[in-house]
Order: sequence, then C-alpha cells, then structure tokens
Amino acid sequence: MDFGSKIKAARQDNGFTQKEIAEKLHVSRKTISSWETGRSYPDIGTLVKLSDIYQISLDKLLREDSTMIKHYDKQNAATRHDILLGRGSYYLNVLLLLVTLLARTKLLHPELKYAGLLLLINLVVLVSYFDFHNFFSNKRCKVAFFTIGMIFLAVLIMLTILQMPNISAYAMGDAIGSIFAILALTVSFLMAVFGKTYMTN
Repeated sequence: MDFGSKIKAARQDNGFTQKEIAEKLHVSRKTISSWETGRSYPDIGTLVKLSDIYQISLDKLLREDSTMIKHYDKQNAATRHDILLGRGSYYLNVLLLLVTLLARTKLLHPELKYAGLLLLINLVVLVSYFDFHNFFSNKRCKVAFFTIGMIFLAVLIMLTILQMPNISAYAMGDAIGSIFAILALTVSFLMAVFGKTYMTN
C-alpha cells in the first residue's frame, strides 16, 4: 500500500474528515487530498504530526513506498545544497564587505570599490536565506538590529560627506548612487553580524 492510501485509510479508521485533519495541521483541505492521492507529500515535520495523530509509526508510513522515499532523498539533497549555498553566500558577503569598506576608505586600491556591485548581487542571495520571522520575533534582536544598523549608517554617511570636496559640485546621480551604496553596505554589515545565527537552513 502506498503512502497516500495509508494515510487515507488511517484517517477514515480514526473517524476524521479531511477538513478536520487540515485544521489540525494548519493546511488546506486540498493539501490533505493531494497527499492522499499521491500528488504531493508532506514535509518531515508534518509527517511526524500525522504519525502522532493517526498513531502510526513513521516506519510503517514510509515502508513500501519507494516513490516517497525518493522524494525525501531529493528533499534532503536540496536542503544540503541550500545550506552550502547559504553559508557560502554569508562568508562571501563578509569578504566583499571588508574589501568594499577598505576601498572606500582608500586603504585598498580605490578601483576595488566596484566589489560593491558583487556585494549587492550576493546580498540578494543572502537575504533570501535569512529567517526574518524568527529574528524579528526576538525583541532583543530587533532592538540590536536597528541600533547597530543606525550607528553603522551614521558612520558611513559621515565618511561619505568627509570625502566629498564640494557637495554642491556632485551630480544628482552620484548622490543617489552614494545613498544606495550606503544602504547596501549597511544591510550587508547587518547580515554579517546576524546572518550566521539566523540562516533558515
């Protein structure tokens, strides 16, 4: 018997409707139907909850369904890939942040400031791995995030102003570019400080 047939039989044996199970698991009734017909599978956490609700061992649920086992093998491989990509993106962010900051303060060759473009591209990837929900549910983290962010932002703005020989001579495009660069560096810095702890994987 495949997985879908097992959970359908278990639901009926326990006298539950699809709607009742959906409410217990906080999913839609269509999702339950999709699992029971084999069109999709629950994630590991939900599978454990199903096992508890129906009082069936995970071994019994998974046994004899090679398609489902392959599905979870693929899911595990994808998770490992995501973890490696997320960590790689984090460390690359730290490196590019240091290079960009040193170039902006002229401690490195000024041309290296264009590492900021790579920083921005990498930042898009890194932010997608950040667990904002868990992070901002922690009040202390939220306060630290905004406090450190504002301090770093203020320092960058001051350094940028000091490097401008004549503010009025700067074109609007350069000013806008500087603003975006400062914001990107601030986000990058915050990801460097908090990112490793609050990665989604």
